[in-house]
Amino acid sequence: MNKKWNLSFCGLNCVACEIYLASHGDVELHDELVKWFQENVDSSITSISCEQCRGEQNKCWTPDCFFRNCATQRGHTYCFECEDFVCTNLDAFAKTAPHHSRTIKNMRKMKEMGVKEWIASQNEVKFCP
Repeated sequence: MNKKWNLSFCGLNCVACEIYLASHGDVELHDELVKWFQENVDSSITSISCEQCRGEQNKCWTPDCFFRNCATQRGHTYCFECEDFVCTNLDAFAKTAPHHSRTIKNMRKMKEMGVKEWIASQNEVKFCP
């Protein structure tokens, strides 16, 4: 797969994610995100790190990710391969952030076209703001 594309189980592009980018050399973004998480989520956070969803479970941003665990247990690479696609969990996830809302639409196209063909049809790398 192209280095600009590394799709997670739920269809997000890990290498376009701010958390991933902040974990891999963007010091200014890292510090900005740490400050935001300290102020809005958990004041004890001093660093953020992510090695992408398909890496080691304890090194991804959300080690207990429902989609990762579900897809792995069912032997799927992507949520769209599941007989329960679109499940209630994915539907709820798609409503949590603007860039999450594209996941279902995009995965429907991936299912129809194939992942490599879908990536080739994209004009720009997108998913995370």
